[in-house]
Formats: sequence, C-alpha cells, structure tokens
Amino acid sequence: MTDAPTRRAGLEIHRMADATPLVEAGLMSMPTMDPPAYEQLGAWAQAGGQDVRVLFCDPEGSGMSLVWARFAPGFMLPRHSHSGDCLYFVHRGELRMGNAVLHPGDSFFLSLGAPYAYTAGPEGVEVLEFRKHTELDMHISESLGRWDQIVANAQAHSEAWAAEAAARA
Repeated sequence: MTDAPTRRAGLEIHRMADATPLVEAGLMSMPTMDPPAYEQLGAWAQAGGQDVRVLFCDPEGSGMSLVWARFAPGFMLPRHSHSGDCLYFVHRGELRMGNAVLHPGDSFFLSLGAPYAYTAGPEGVEVLEFRKHTELDMHISESLGRWDQIVANAQAHSEAWAAEAAARA
C-alpha cells in the first residue's frame, strides 16, 4: 500500500492503488433478503466476476463515499436496493438495465429503496457510485426463479472471469 491520501487545505488526493476492497472496508453490512436465498447468494458471490473498491469514505466529515466497481462480461446483479440515494456513472463498458443500455458517460440515479438490477455488457462494465453517506447496505429482493438464472450464469462464466481477473492483476 502506498502513502495515505494527501491532505491539504480543502484538497485530498485518492489513488486507485490505495482503494480498499469493499469486503475489507467494513462499510457494508450483510445483505438482507426477501425471499431468503442465502445458498444462491453464496454461489453467486464465490463465482467471481466482480471487483468493488472504496475510493473515498468520510464518515467523520461530509459522510460522502465514492465506490468503484468492475463487473466482468455478462455479470448479473440481482434485483436489490439500498437505504440511501445512489448516483452511478458508467466509466467503461456498458450495462443493460431492462430495455436500457447505458454506455460510457451515461449515469443513473436511484432514490433510497428503489430496486434495480443490471447485467454487464460483452466487455464488462466499470461504474462509479456516489453516495452522500458512508454506510453501504443491500436489500436483495430477487425472485427464486431468477436466482437460478443468476447462479447458472455465474457458474458458466466463473473460469473466464477468473482468467480475466488474473490478466488485469
């Protein structure tokens, strides 16, 4: 790990090389689910295909946070919501959300509690997630039938996703 963020009067620099993986940051609680599908959640999460890092988190000051996420080609996020407003910016690749396809430079806003799901495009997708708070939570409301599709997709792609992650490292 390199030096801590550079702090000057009103300016902080945050480097991707210093970003903490979300699972290590201690900011996200265990997802809640309705209906419960913890076995499917575990199979999906263990298949890889996702790299989520906390670029900025200021729980003591502004309460803002910035998260970078990379989802591998074809990665499916289950239908879920968060307890706060979220603004997403597509940096690279594309994502498919229902009938909408979002490309680099596009964004979408979700108010607290608004459920959503998306699938990463053929090149994968990188998004930036801006929040006005630091607590990251997830309430998953995916149907059991779609969970079967998500898990089958994850298992079918897990080797390719692992190879892609190794090549990016």
